Amino acid sequence: MLGAFLAAAAMAADPAPPARLATHYSLKLNAVLTPESRTQGLYFKARIDGGPLLRLLLDSGAQHIVLGWRAAAKVGRKAGSGFELVGVGAAAKSCRRTRPGTLQIDDLVLENCPILAVDGPLMDGIDGIIPLSLFADFLVRLDIPGKTLELDAYPADPPAPNSGDLPVRTDNHLLFIRSLINDKQPGYILLDTGATFSAVSPDAARASRNYWSLTSTIGLRGSAGDIEGYPLPPGVRFRFGDRVLSADPAVVVDLSDFASHHHFDVTGILGYPALRYSIVTIDYRDSLVRIEGK
Repeated sequence: MLGAFLAAAAMAADPAPPARLATHYSLKLNAVLTPESRTQGLYFKARIDGGPLLRLLLDSGAQHIVLGWRAAAKVGRKAGSGFELVGVGAAAKSCRRTRPGTLQIDDLVLENCPILAVDGPLMDGIDGIIPLSLFADFLVRLDIPGKTLELDAYPADPPAPNSGDLPVRTDNHLLFIRSLINDKQPGYILLDTGATFSAVSPDAARASRNYWSLTSTIGLRGSAGDIEGYPLPPGVRFRFGDRVLSADPAVVVDLSDFASHHHFDVTGILGYPALRYSIVTIDYRDSLVRIEGK
């Protein structure tokens, strides 16, 4: 599954947290494992409206809580009005609005959260998707190797300048970082913790002299539909200021429809494998990201 790149044609209202929240939360995450015991993402065990525990993938490339149809039925969600989701390299997928609900993760409770349901399954072993931006009222620190999400109340004053802070372009709660691919091709990269591969656009791959074969494909499942990617040889790198991250394994994916929806050029996707040894701090209020670690 190449992330959950959700850009709804009809947007739901932003989640409204309850009036009283603690100033700090430490939430544990769990690894999504492949049959080969490789981690391909992190998920919460969460409840909606006090119902059964659900496995919700933490995805910075998503905009809404999205449930597969079976999970939606478990928590009493009936199909509402329908619309289409715009995805990366995929045909639009049918989705339905449901009534808002209360989300509980450990001792954190968020009320009146918009919830969508897709007409079909999601990633194997996952009941749904939870967007990282749901926690935008906090300073977010995602410790990926430690499988922990730390949430802290924002200080009253903006943070002091830090050389490690990267300004981000935000659009519909998604985070785009200015980057160089293989020190050649500049552009905006989507930060996507739910993507099981990093990706580059065909134009960016050509410009940085990364070649791929059309005879070899990888079938990827995204929440907006099926995606076809072409694997790239090892050696794809994303540079953010002084920081360089290996993007392997990386694929070439058509990002044109996704870029058109956001009205600016998107040259790549920074997926979970490139971030798996990192601690990612996100300041949604001041549009800053810091990526530390290996």
